[in-house]
Amino acid sequence: MSKSRLFIGLFLLLLVVLITSVILYIRPTEQHTLSYTNVSWQDKLQGMAETRRAEIILTEQEVNQLAKKELVEYLAEHTLPVEVTGAEFRLYGNQITSELNVTRGFLDAAITASFRLNYSSGQLELYPESVAVKGISLPPGTVGLEPVTIDLQEYLPDVVKVQEIDFLGKSIKLKFSLDWLEVARYLKLI
Repeated sequence: MSKSRLFIGLFLLLLVVLITSVILYIRPTEQHTLSYTNVSWQDKLQGMAETRRAEIILTEQEVNQLAKKELVEYLAEHTLPVEVTGAEFRLYGNQITSELNVTRGFLDAAITASFRLNYSSGQLELYPESVAVKGISLPPGTVGLEPVTIDLQEYLPDVVKVQEIDFLGKSIKLKFSLDWLEVARYLKLI
């Protein structure tokens, strides 16, 4: 009887150590937030008017801020199986990788999700390609990821219309169709 109790005790101890190890392993190593700053389109358009080129460059940091803003709005409208507590986005050409800090119950985890970017008819489309928790791959649907469509015109003044997008590695180039006279009026240059 005492050998079986010892075996059960050791088994339970091993189980507790294993569960604790997994919980500590999946915890985020970096604490990200969902706070963001708005991109100054006024300054971007001013720079565009000065160079007289109907295009602007969004840096990786600006894309990060726009993506966080879109994520916060998305989370307000949708229910996910996890609570997202922070995010950081990185550009790699037409790929964007997000490192998400999530919580479910008492578990905190760092989830890395990769999306393929596509631009079509004024819409920026993000298609989930992979999800991983500390290198362990999961299907994107496991954490509720679905394709996301972003209407870029919602973020831009009415005087410019996105014509084309080029993914440049760590930045994105937006090319516009516009009326320079309307842009000058918007910027109060005339």
